[in-house]
Amino acid sequence: MRKKDIFSQFIDTFSYETLILHYRGTVLPNVLVQVAAFSVYSAWYVIFAGHGFAPILSNSLIPILTIVTAGMIGLRTNSSYDRFWEGRKLWSGLVANIRNATRLLWFNVAKNDNDEEKEIELVSNNEEVKQAIRLFIAFAIAIKHRLRDEDGVGYLDLRDLIPHAYRKFEEKHEFALEEHESQNSHSSEVVISEKRPIFNRNISDRHYETHNIPIDITHMIYNYISMFRKQGKLDLGTFNTINSLIHSMTEVFTGFERILTTPIPLAYSVHLKQMITLYIVALPPQLYEKLGWYTVPITAIAAFTFFGVDAIGSEIENPFGYDINDLPVDDYCSNLRGEIESLFEERPLDPCQWNKKTE
Repeated sequence: MRKKDIFSQFIDTFSYETLILHYRGTVLPNVLVQVAAFSVYSAWYVIFAGHGFAPILSNSLIPILTIVTAGMIGLRTNSSYDRFWEGRKLWSGLVANIRNATRLLWFNVAKNDNDEEKEIELVSNNEEVKQAIRLFIAFAIAIKHRLRDEDGVGYLDLRDLIPHAYRKFEEKHEFALEEHESQNSHSSEVVISEKRPIFNRNISDRHYETHNIPIDITHMIYNYISMFRKQGKLDLGTFNTINSLIHSMTEVFTGFERILTTPIPLAYSVHLKQMITLYIVALPPQLYEKLGWYTVPITAIAAFTFFGVDAIGSEIENPFGYDINDLPVDDYCSNLRGEIESLFEERPLDPCQWNKKTE
């Protein structure tokens, strides 16, 4: 084998694809301070222990602390990943419900008709169905924004999907809400600070300050299919099926809210960090007698490992944001929109026309 091939294989082993030397998207920036602090602490301990000014402990404590700390970290990580995985499953369920509902609505209400007298009525009917179907897309996008604590409907990917009258109503509501908050900002801050510590305030504290846009969209969808039912454009069976899918979509949205508004208990998070700190602090007194100066890198590696796993758990427990480790909900929404809007393209809906040759 040529030297160039050996060198290329060596580079590939530590390339971006293997993720060994990968930096972007890792929790390294979150734990650098802890790693540096405990490295300095271990170096300080080695210096003082070398001059007989620091106690040296038996290494019998390491197995006990390792088992307890590793068990707590494992539980923390599993809990966070369960939330991450549940979020992904809920998005899959939401996409499946929207696909089924839009298919039923489009192919049962928007029908091609060769009768020229009904052409104007057909165009008007299809536009109504398109608007109803766009509301299903708007539902997914509105969930995305609500999970990110982005209130209102004035976003580029959402505002064109919402009926004009509702957009105007929401804009007035948001303006009135902002004015009310500015007038009562001082008093509200005092009340909040008295109820709970400032570090406990999170995204869930604001969830009921504004209209619930996704729920409002489900009401609009229901009004549309009720109108189609009254007009005789939708049979009872299809109406009930779409209504059931709307119920399922509402349950999925409630599941998203459950993930978002149920944080890891504060007592558990605090105790875990205290246990990790105690474990790292106890390492140098137990390792110095056998390892000497090697205690410093060993302590740094232990700090990087334990604090890194804890940081990963903290990052993935809310998987709906903009971080690289969050779920790509923007891609989910854009792909769903492109897929559903492709229904509106001109194509024959009658299977008898599919095999006819066009001149």
